Amino acid sequence: MKCTNFRLLSLPIVLITAVYIVFLALTLINGYQTLVTWRRVNSIKQPYSKDDSIPFSIIICAHNELGNLQLNLPSILNQNYASFEVIVGLDRCTDGSIEYIQSLKAGNLTSVIIKKTPAGWNSKKYVLSKCIEKASHEWLLLTDADCQPASGNWIKSYALNIHNKINLVLGVSPYQQSNRLTSFITEYETFMTASRYLSAAANKSPYMGVGRNLSYTKSLYKSINGFEGIEHITGGDDDLLVQKMVAHAEVSINIHPESLTYSAPERTWKKYLTQKTRHLSVGKYYQEKFKQKLSTSAVLHSSLWLSFLYLIGFSDTIWRIIVPFALLVLIKGLFFKKIATKIGTPLRLIWYPILDLVYAVFLPLIAIRAMLERNIRWKK
Repeated sequence: MKCTNFRLLSLPIVLITAVYIVFLALTLINGYQTLVTWRRVNSIKQPYSKDDSIPFSIIICAHNELGNLQLNLPSILNQNYASFEVIVGLDRCTDGSIEYIQSLKAGNLTSVIIKKTPAGWNSKKYVLSKCIEKASHEWLLLTDADCQPASGNWIKSYALNIHNKINLVLGVSPYQQSNRLTSFITEYETFMTASRYLSAAANKSPYMGVGRNLSYTKSLYKSINGFEGIEHITGGDDDLLVQKMVAHAEVSINIHPESLTYSAPERTWKKYLTQKTRHLSVGKYYQEKFKQKLSTSAVLHSSLWLSFLYLIGFSDTIWRIIVPFALLVLIKGLFFKKIATKIGTPLRLIWYPILDLVYAVFLPLIAIRAMLERNIRWKK
């Protein structure tokens, strides 16, 4: 390949050439990864079981979330399902949440009231552990106070995924759409996260779920001694727990449209950064094999965009960069739309190249911040 068309500035021609070769290689790798993700996600089958009589214990943790409980709890209590109980873990609540729960007359609703978190425990994990202890049924189904099921058949969709030796069911929990920039970024990041962990699970290598929509058996939880070893970590009640469960789990994936739960994205940059810092800080506790795989994927993705931007700034033959990159954007856009439709997550296709750049460059910076941050909490 001739490099005489590159504007060298003060940089040696060999460096420009090397970056271009790396760029082409990363373009091919990124396109291949997209196709692999689609193939795996597309292989996820519909539910196998026809037994919708399995009893469930629904667990919800809340800390001063009276408004969310009033908004979302009725849709859970009124699920179109025969046998289930709802356990609300109230963590140091001072906003009227306790009185609200106690005022409800639902016979299948109970609460666990936590006034103080013991030393050495993350508050949410402690509430969860106490709710699980109280659960009457073998199957547990977890969500958050700010989440609302997509339909009245949310529980039923999980029951239909339980067959043979299944003891862990992974669900999807998109964020509600809004026109705020934080919402755009949150939606895309949620789509990318979901497509990756579902792809890994479909490939028999699950590494996470989302606590907003996750189900497992009490027996599986007990077999790994619950949160033992990770009880002090802020976050990880879903991904770190799933990683502990992997060796003992038979996994099913629930992507039925009625299985989704929705929550509102953070509305301010400060709250968004706090939330993402908390989520990403858990990564340093991942098992080494998962940490290496995810880190490699993130580095390759970031390097693709950085090499693209670098070459755009130093090349006179723009078409050599634009043509392969535009082809990649087209392929990814096509298959991203298919994946998003399959798993039920929103994707603003027209904005996705910009959001992909943000995801590749901005989120790694938050991840670095998260790794250095020490004072991270679930709720104050």
